[in-house]
Amino acid sequence: MAADKDPKRDPTRPSKQPALRADRIMLYASAQSSLVFAIDATSNSLVVAVFNSPSPEISRSSILHESSSAILSFFSHTKVSPNRLIYATAGIMFQPASPKPFGGSKVNPGYVSYNGTDAASLLHFAVSASFKWYWACRGRDAIDFLASSVNKARRLHFAGNVDILNELMLKGMQKAGHIVWNKAAIIPVALRHWPEEDPNFVASGVLFTPRRRGRMFE
Repeated sequence: MAADKDPKRDPTRPSKQPALRADRIMLYASAQSSLVFAIDATSNSLVVAVFNSPSPEISRSSILHESSSAILSFFSHTKVSPNRLIYATAGIMFQPASPKPFGGSKVNPGYVSYNGTDAASLLHFAVSASFKWYWACRGRDAIDFLASSVNKARRLHFAGNVDILNELMLKGMQKAGHIVWNKAAIIPVALRHWPEEDPNFVASGVLFTPRRRGRMFE
């Protein structure tokens, strides 16, 4: 009877396969499109367009700057503070079910990587995270999702859906870490609703608590 070449090995156990590590290389036949956010005057909406520039080399910082400026300009064509709509957009986007890089697991969704302290940094985070995901993975889901969320926030404002927009705004502020949700939150004067049809109308403040909502008049 032939002796086992390796007396220390248990013949009843399957032999271990060597660990294989292969790098995945993706080759694309065409260059990646240089996309940017832009305002479409015909549809009065934010769209994803191809970046037009006389320079053959478009810096990514230019794309981020142009895209952030387009969103800010889009929100500025209202009677409310752009920050109100930025926070509302975050309220729409910052949930685990959202596309990556914003969504993910309930324990650790992508949006928790944001650590800014104001609305300007929140806008920059949303834009840069969307485009960095596109540049790394070529998937447009994050870019299209941001454009859709921006348009939704603006539509809610023009439709006069104040309560829905207030909740989305506070939700965005809470998930961005700018307010504490387990305490009553009063909407600051600068972030309150102003209806488009009456520029002289002074909107009342709204008090939100985790269990109930009550309107506060000043």
